[in-house]
Amino acid sequence: MTWILTNSARAFDLLNPHAENVITTDLAHALSMVCRFNGHCAHHYSVAQHSLLVAYIIEQEGGTPEEQLAGLLHDGTEAYISDLTRPLKLLLIEAARQREIAWLNLVGEFSAKSNVVSIRAAAMHILTTAEREGVSLLLDTYHQLEQRIWLAIAERFHLAPELPECVKHADMIALATEKRDLLPTHHAEWECLQGYAALPLRIAKYAPEVVRQQFHDRLLCLLATTNRRRAA
Repeated sequence: MTWILTNSARAFDLLNPHAENVITTDLAHALSMVCRFNGHCAHHYSVAQHSLLVAYIIEQEGGTPEEQLAGLLHDGTEAYISDLTRPLKLLLIEAARQREIAWLNLVGEFSAKSNVVSIRAAAMHILTTAEREGVSLLLDTYHQLEQRIWLAIAERFHLAPELPECVKHADMIALATEKRDLLPTHHAEWECLQGYAALPLRIAKYAPEVVRQQFHDRLLCLLATTNRRRAA
């Protein structure tokens, strides 16, 4: 079984996602229920509310409707595969990077010799435990699923596969604001937030059903605008 049942009673295949199965109400509902920071925040703060904030920042900085739409949907995959916390993602990315470097070095060292025994021995040295191998495989699988689902979302809403830089910039401003307003005070600095300032406005607390409606309304509004612009 490789599919999940969405709120609209559709079978959404994680291995083979299709654009026609990406439903606006599913996105709004699921993202309004998924809590940011694994729930370690002052109150329920959903991915949908975060996405609304990112779209708002892009709008305030003069972004186009298409860029605002990309900002609103940049975490859309989390409606289907939830989220991994940023530190875990970074750990997994580094594990996969180290594995790739090790394999490239391995191939470069032994390809001329064609020594299968030596290659196997070196491989066992690189992947000495099932846990280490599993971490890399987990990241590979997660990224492949995430990418396939994102491409289905991008096709459904006529978005470019690559997110605009303004989305990444707004995402970090939103994170800085969320850190200030939602997380407990801690002495450690977040290196990823260097150069980014929190917004003057404070993040308000909303019920999931309110955010769900706000997200869906904003999505339909942006779709109407971008569809008209594309038709023109």
